[in-house]
Amino acid sequence: MTDHVVTVTKPGRPLKGERPMTDRERKRAQRMRDKRTAIDAIGEETDAPLRALLDLLGRVEASEPARLCARRAWLAFGQRYGFVTVTQWRSLMENDEARTLPDV
Repeated sequence: MTDHVVTVTKPGRPLKGERPMTDRERKRAQRMRDKRTAIDAIGEETDAPLRALLDLLGRVEASEPARLCARRAWLAFGQRYGFVTVTQWRSLMENDEARTLPDV
């Protein structure tokens, strides 16, 4: 009798390539996803995930647009968790828009 070699694979997700990802590749992919999520959250702060809002808050000192984005993220965070009301949100957003528009 001839013995056949059978390879048994683990159940779960199939590999994307020919080999499993290394820890370094997996971490790099996670950082890229986090960065992409933070970039996508700019302008969409009310619907952004918590991690993206926290990333936006971390960029507060980068530039003036980043500061305004961080402010919107903080207001979205406050509205989501109940320490900023909707009325305060709208008045603060209107003040921010009035400051960023050029005087004609």
